[in-house]
Amino acid sequence: MHMLQDITKLIQLQERDQRIRALQKDLKDIPTMQTRAKMQLAGDQAAVDAANLAMKEVEVKIKNIQLDVQTRQTSIKRLHDQQFETRKNDEFAALGHEIKRYEADVTKLEDGELEQMEALETAKAKLKEAQAKLAATQVRVNEELKNLEERGVGVKNRLEDLNAERAKLAEPIDPDSLDLYTRIFIKKGDAAIVPMENAMCGGCHMKVVVGVIQSLKQSEKLTQCEACGRILYLVE
Repeated sequence: MHMLQDITKLIQLQERDQRIRALQKDLKDIPTMQTRAKMQLAGDQAAVDAANLAMKEVEVKIKNIQLDVQTRQTSIKRLHDQQFETRKNDEFAALGHEIKRYEADVTKLEDGELEQMEALETAKAKLKEAQAKLAATQVRVNEELKNLEERGVGVKNRLEDLNAERAKLAEPIDPDSLDLYTRIFIKKGDAAIVPMENAMCGGCHMKVVVGVIQSLKQSEKLTQCEACGRILYLVE
């Protein structure tokens, strides 16, 4: 009778162990899932950085055009002063030509500046769009991370409960039986104790030999499948 009690307790113990193992795997997967969630931000962040850089490049172009315009205007002012001071007609005319050349430059530069101003508006709009997309992703990722965090806490609490239940169940089991069960469970990774149905092992699905069936029916000791080593129990 004692062996049958052990079998019943081992089946209950295994049920806890299988849940513990599944939860431990869950817990181990959480950091990977957190990393994956954070990686969603990388692409959107890169798009924001690229849009920001493009906008800065346009701003630099505008700044350079404005500096060029300033330089030309300083030259125009200087030439006007020289015109004002000269008494010679040909010199006055030559200075006038130079002034016109600089003024044409200024017009051309200012046209270019207008184009760049339009490009700047487009670049700003693109940046805004990229920032909005990043913000939306950030909200989604934060939510995901919060859920994973909560899930981790929940899993840890459930594991504590299950481990306590397991310890209680393991206490009355014969130490040798418990030791054998534990070794097989660690090695097999799925189940250490399985039913025998239709003279077949519920673990490896191999036919069980007559000697093993007899031993099971006598139920004086734990009986193992000769093929896979798992502990067998009879399904009535």
